[in-house]
Amino acid sequence: MVKRILFTAPVSYHNRLREAISMSPVSFSPLFVPLIRTSVLPPDGAFLEFCRCLTSFDYIVCPSLTAVRALASSDLSRTNFEGRVVAIGRDQLSVTRLLGVEPVLRYAKPSMMGIVEALQLQSSPSAKHVAVLLPQFSGLPVPTTITDFLSALRLMGVAVTPVYCYRTSTIDKERCTDLADALCHGFVDAIAITSGGEAYVLSQILSLAAAQGQPVEVPIYSFGPYTTRCAQEVALDVAGTSPCHHSFTDYVEYLASVV
Repeated sequence: MVKRILFTAPVSYHNRLREAISMSPVSFSPLFVPLIRTSVLPPDGAFLEFCRCLTSFDYIVCPSLTAVRALASSDLSRTNFEGRVVAIGRDQLSVTRLLGVEPVLRYAKPSMMGIVEALQLQSSPSAKHVAVLLPQFSGLPVPTTITDFLSALRLMGVAVTPVYCYRTSTIDKERCTDLADALCHGFVDAIAITSGGEAYVLSQILSLAAAQGQPVEVPIYSFGPYTTRCAQEVALDVAGTSPCHHSFTDYVEYLASVV
């Protein structure tokens, strides 16, 4: 019998996941149900001010694909971005595609703390001025991956400017209820989470099911150690963490080996 895996990543990453699944010899059937939504915010005064002084920053960190899209929405000339934009993993390809420039710190490990490690190797990191494009969270706590990242930069002496230019929110309560019911009825064999936000919403869904006397016993598999840490902070029992988390291809191959 073909196993069904529920992928909870936001819509912006579905194409990459489908591509990874199509390129790997997997025997499971994927089901995509995003637990969080991301959207670029209309430009406000703070974002416009950031755009006006963008060239004063040594680096502009885009922690997600939506952050890259928010930066692209500025419609600034590519010359403003050259030698400044930092992205994670395959989001680096989107920097080239959407902004027309090559990302910097390409050798950094594909995580926010990987960026910190890469900056530490730069000359005089404490003299750097770094803008970090971040989401406003709606119905979600700020993940520790973000707070730890900002704290690590400041501990290095980096001048950090957070720029809130997109929104990350939960799915509505009705969809949470429907998903809790589906999980209780055994419609999936495993759940694949890729971020702390997804882990938080999933914990709420599982708590809802438990409160109705229908605890869900479906194994949860995490994209990497940072996602696992966030999941554990909201009391999710993670059955396994992908040992390689450089790409969705690594993740899909891991899932195929354990589910």
